[in-house]
Amino acid sequence: MKLPLGVCSILLISLLLWGCRDYGIAPDIAAPAPPVTVVAQVSYKSNVLPIFVRWGCEGCHGGTNGLIVTSVASLLKGGIHGPAIVPGNADASILVEKVSATPPFGVRMPQGGPYLSDSTIQVIKNWINSGALDN
Repeated sequence: MKLPLGVCSILLISLLLWGCRDYGIAPDIAAPAPPVTVVAQVSYKSNVLPIFVRWGCEGCHGGTNGLIVTSVASLLKGGIHGPAIVPGNADASILVEKVSATPPFGVRMPQGGPYLSDSTIQVIKNWINSGALDN
């Protein structure tokens, strides 16, 4: 059975495009674009400091116990365990570790609870990952 020239051309082009999609030459129509995550700018004064005030952190860490949370400079200086924050790396920041479920030393903060919600901790992490700006 002989196929008309137009049908052969369409089949040949379809096969070529199908084969090329694995090499990035032809777009893969079935693959959706990855979602874009937009993180709003987090401000220390407007977003992070109010968390410390609301949860009473500055009561113990406002000049006693080796750590002061009332300024970015103080968080960068840290306490007896070193800097409380590592700008650009929330996961390596003692502050984040201490408010998380399994702190590397001592007890989880705020001491005795209630503890910060995951979304509140995420605000702190976003601020640190954004460079821990004094804004």
